Amino acid sequence: MKNITGIAATAASAIFLLAIMNSCNCGTQIKGNLSDAGNDTLVVSVFEAISGDLVLKDTVAAVNGKFSVAVEDTAMFTIFINSLADEGMIPAADPLILMPGERIRISGTLDAPVYSGSEISEGLASSQEYKAVNDRLRDLYGRARTIADNDTAAISRLNEEYASILSEKDSVSLEFIRNNPDNLASGYMLLSGISDPAKGIEAYDLLGTSVKESLMGETLSAIAESFNTAIIREKNKENIRPGKPAPEFSLKGLDGKEYSLASFRGKYVLLDFWGKWCYWCMKGMPDMKEYYDKYSHRIEFVGIDCGDTEEVWKKTVEEEGLTWTSLYNGDGQDILNAYAVEGFPTKVLVDSEGKIVEVFVGESEDLYNKLDELF
Repeated sequence: MKNITGIAATAASAIFLLAIMNSCNCGTQIKGNLSDAGNDTLVVSVFEAISGDLVLKDTVAAVNGKFSVAVEDTAMFTIFINSLADEGMIPAADPLILMPGERIRISGTLDAPVYSGSEISEGLASSQEYKAVNDRLRDLYGRARTIADNDTAAISRLNEEYASILSEKDSVSLEFIRNNPDNLASGYMLLSGISDPAKGIEAYDLLGTSVKESLMGETLSAIAESFNTAIIREKNKENIRPGKPAPEFSLKGLDGKEYSLASFRGKYVLLDFWGKWCYWCMKGMPDMKEYYDKYSHRIEFVGIDCGDTEEVWKKTVEEEGLTWTSLYNGDGQDILNAYAVEGFPTKVLVDSEGKIVEVFVGESEDLYNKLDELF
């Protein structure tokens, strides 16, 4: 798979099954009869969907394309079934959600599986429009694998086509949900078929109570919340432009006191949204330390830790020798929404009057060139 921006990595010879399960000893049964599996050895990898932890990895022998897999219903799982030759590859097919105790059958090929036997699979099969748009995506993934990394024109064209197909998939999914609010397949389409936040919120509001209260209900609610967050941040982008007043906030520092943006009025301020978990955040710390030493008489750096525990935050500040002001946000969303933060690190340069000078997303030399220009 080539590096194509926005296109999910895929592979031809894999099946991707997302299984939502609770504690049911009967287990979920998967039986397959795939025309291209032959007598291959298939690799079954089971991951816990939330944590990503590997809970099972085993092999199963296909006999004339036939195989079966049983999974104990103990958690929400992500199950990969690959041919041994393609172990580790990521699938081209959409995931399928299995409810506890269901008996799912898979036919077709490893690249283009056909599911049956569950309420969701039957619901999906009833929408020819949904199948058609997924077929177009699968074809695009296949073409993407043949494009050279340096063929920027082809990559650009494919990205445009990808965005167009996703938009069509959003519309197809929304129409199905509107007409089938109580079908579990509608919940599935919201989880895997809608990318536009506004359409996602509309789709969630259309879902029937039975779907919202099903085993996928908690995940659907989380998806809806993430759509809401995306809409808020997109709207707030208008307020995070050069010359606009930087939003106020109140966060706890290492000394336990509350700090606001006004606490630093009179000096330039660089707000750095970071986390220990963020590779690029940590990779950029040496440059941050160099420039803080260089210009600390003119500007205050304010690190805002996001996504870490308080213990990890304090330990990282100490171990990395971060001598500028450090504040703790944890899992809070208010300041991330206010500053329309979409990625980490995000650095916001604010002037001495509290107005935004520029926003820098990711780690680049642009920020440091700007500091050299100002000071």
